[in-house]
Amino acid sequence: MKHRSQRSTFAVDVLKMASAPLFTQILGIVLMPIVTRLYAPAAYGVFNLFGSIVMPIAVFVGLGYSGSIVLPQRDEAASNMLCVSLLFTLLVAASTVPLIWLGSDLLLRWLKVPELGMYLWLIPVNVLAHGLYVSFRYWNVRNRRFGRIAMSRISNAAVNKGILIGAGLSGLATPGSLIVGAIAGSLVMSGVLGGRIWQESGQALKRSIQWRSMVQGMRRYSKFPMYNLWTDVFNRFSSSMTIFLFAMYFSQSVIGYYGLGLVILSMPMTFIGSSIGEVFYQRAARAEHEGTSASLVENLFMQMTRISMLPFLLLAVNGDGFFAFVFGANWAEAGTYAQILSFKLFVSFVISPILNLANVFERQELGLVLGVATTVATLMSIIVGGLLKNVYVSLCLLSVLGGLVFFGFGLRMFSLAGVSLSTIVKVLLEVLVSCGPTILAVAVARWCFGASTAILIAISVVGTALYYWRLWKRDMILRSAIMTILQKARSGAQRKADDE
Repeated sequence: MKHRSQRSTFAVDVLKMASAPLFTQILGIVLMPIVTRLYAPAAYGVFNLFGSIVMPIAVFVGLGYSGSIVLPQRDEAASNMLCVSLLFTLLVAASTVPLIWLGSDLLLRWLKVPELGMYLWLIPVNVLAHGLYVSFRYWNVRNRRFGRIAMSRISNAAVNKGILIGAGLSGLATPGSLIVGAIAGSLVMSGVLGGRIWQESGQALKRSIQWRSMVQGMRRYSKFPMYNLWTDVFNRFSSSMTIFLFAMYFSQSVIGYYGLGLVILSMPMTFIGSSIGEVFYQRAARAEHEGTSASLVENLFMQMTRISMLPFLLLAVNGDGFFAFVFGANWAEAGTYAQILSFKLFVSFVISPILNLANVFERQELGLVLGVATTVATLMSIIVGGLLKNVYVSLCLLSVLGGLVFFGFGLRMFSLAGVSLSTIVKVLLEVLVSCGPTILAVAVARWCFGASTAILIAISVVGTALYYWRLWKRDMILRSAIMTILQKARSGAQRKADDE
């Protein structure tokens, strides 16, 4: 009963985090077809190049100490780690100014995208916004303020899409509008989280912070900058080098197609996956002390696989038609990219929350190994395709090699938690069989009968609805968690009405 209660409360916290992100995904899906009809693939290409310059710099914010905020038992120690993370964020953001001043000309010549020059001054602002958000998010994770994190993401989505559509309709459908929209959304996210932290804990934080305690905390959690930081460096470097190499070997439009395909495929990973990961991190730290890690990890893997396998399989079968139908004919190529990348991103979606076990078990060196392996696989994939002048070869290698690297690392995490390989295989096969009827129906309709995209989407919607209805009926923990959330929402609304 204890394990079941823990799984149920875990699901409730996940739903708190995922319910608002679900709204942002719906908002994104509704508005994205408007955005893609306003902005050309080349504009997205420049936007993705800007992000690829920011990512390797932003990885140093907090110097890796932000993840340690969750771990101390005493709030005083956590407060000092929050301060450490914020101080390093300010230092890193400030240091980008001379780097841009000295290196911008060389960078623009290397990338062969001179129009990017006018936006480089926004890099320090972007780095600062990212660092503030990461630090504030981990403080809220520590205190189980998952609903607040979810609301910050809704604010981000609303501000971002509002700026993009407003600028596009005003005739300013430029890479600059895409960049400003992303930064503004990130600043709003940080403001939502940071403002509430200051209201609730500002005085306590000021009383707790001491230079000596900060130094002690930096020594205690030295593995975070030693391993976690460099793990993130390799991960970000891998993502950035993908864009840079695409720019060298192919074109800005290819970068735009790749970027949009990655954005659409990453939506569940960014919102639902990260929500689950943040809840899991907090619970896994407690489960390690209680000796219940195996049941927690096994249940998480099962739920993640059940939730995600069918959508990724449908995208792999009919991604090109889906993108052309929803985002416009100019973006059909992005759908083809999404089809190819679906395997890697499915594995990443399922495994990513479990990567937090490396921190919980204080085996951060394993994360560094993953970062190195991912970087090597990425570079090999893009370079081979570039030398062959075939972007599809690059994408296929990137998907297969990247997916296998992630899966191999996930198996190591399962082993540390005490979950057997046979259990993992059993879950994958069971879910694949459950998804089989819908996937088979779509595949036969497309390749045997040449059905139109509208018919294929209709079959997908019906099959998906039936699949999740069966999942709702059989998964008592998920159903109980959703009912708890709804009951709390009704109670909150009733209290508000009574107060009025």
